[in-house]
This record gives sequence, C-alpha cells and structure tokens, in this order.
Amino acid sequence: MYLNSEQVTQFTELLKAFFTLPYSTDLDGKDAETLLRIVKNATGVRSKRKELFDIVDGDIGYSVKTLRKTPRARHVDLQEQRFCQVTELEKILREEEGSDRDQGRLLLEYMRDRLEEQMTARHIKTAKSLILLKWWDDKRSCFQFRYWEEDFLGHIDELWRRNQRDEIEWVLLPAGIHARDKTRRNGKGKNVRLLRMHPKHNQIFTDHEIPEDAILIEFQTKPVDWLDLTQAMQSAGLL
Repeated sequence: MYLNSEQVTQFTELLKAFFTLPYSTDLDGKDAETLLRIVKNATGVRSKRKELFDIVDGDIGYSVKTLRKTPRARHVDLQEQRFCQVTELEKILREEEGSDRDQGRLLLEYMRDRLEEQMTARHIKTAKSLILLKWWDDKRSCFQFRYWEEDFLGHIDELWRRNQRDEIEWVLLPAGIHARDKTRRNGKGKNVRLLRMHPKHNQIFTDHEIPEDAILIEFQTKPVDWLDLTQAMQSAGLL
C-alpha cells in the first residue's frame, strides 16, 4: 500500500480544501509537493531548482510528478523535471557517436549517473517517484485523482537491463531520442514507447503503465467566495 488509510483520508481532505479555496490553481508540482510533505510528515529542507528530489526525508528521496489525465487513461508519460542538463548531455552524445542503440545506452548511463550523483550528494539510500494524476470536469466541481509510488532508480535500471537484452528499439529523431519496446505493440501496431528525450527543450519523459492498485481519490466541491471564507475564518477564531 502506497499510503495507509489515515494518510489517504488526510490527502483527500487536503486536496478538497485546496480546490475549495477561491484562489486555487491547477495543482502544479510545487502545490502537490506541499500537500505530500504534510501527508508523509516529511521535515527535510525544500529542494533547489536543479535538484532531482523534491522532498528528502531522512535517507529517502521523493521525486513528485503530477499531470492532468482523463480517468480512462491506462498509461502516462511523465516529465522528469530537472533531469536533462542540455549542454552536458549533448556533449556526451556528440563525442561518442555510434548506432542508435549506442546513443540510447549513453542516455541511460547519463540518467543513472545523474541520479546516483544526487543520491550521494544528499545522502539518499532510497529513491522514489510519487505520481499523482489529476482530473476534473468542465464545471470544476467533480474531481478524481490517482496516486501511486515507484522505485525511481529501479525504473531506470529496468530500462538498462531491457536494453542489454536487446528489447528496446532506439530511434534518433530530429527532436531527440525515442526508446520503444520491441516486445509490445500499441493499437496502431507500433512498438510501445518507453522514453523520449528532447534536449532542445531540456526534457526527458518516461512512459508508465498506471497500476491497478493506484489509490483512487474522488470528491465533489466548489470554490467558496472570499466573503464565505472570511466568515468561516472569523467563526473559527482565526480573524
């Protein structure tokens, strides 16, 4: 279980409170990080802009990833923010040109080295991805969230092992590198994408299947106006 029952209840209450506020946003990464810090009872310092881990609690590092996705979605591609150091990566690929597979191997090596470097620098032994998919209707009154956790380093290591077994097709495109699964086809008969890297835009995306046991959070609410919020705070003795 990714969260215990008390944490799920608290997370639901926090999300509902967030979207009930009159100035609520679309719950960007920093907002999601703030709420998950509370749920995880994490007390570590906030991360800097180029650090891979949003939350560090003891020897556990959490990378928070959030994206709006419809309830029908069964897979998702997640941006690994702050992962791609464009100048460094382009230099590596330029100096060691080779086949598509060679370039793909270099990309995976780069990703693993960068992750391990940050784990060592921040004394992290366990690296996790906290993934939150969000959705709401046009009226912004019905909300659904799906949440799960993954082994951050393990995901990259599995791509490495699969590449060693020649199960990954690497395609060099003008915009960057795509990795595709040779063992699975999508509805159009093409190899399922596993990863893509666009150095020009400083982006690396990894593709993930949404697990069956992802935590489902659903509720209905609508934003209160400023007057109602003020009166509620007065009644609670906060003003």
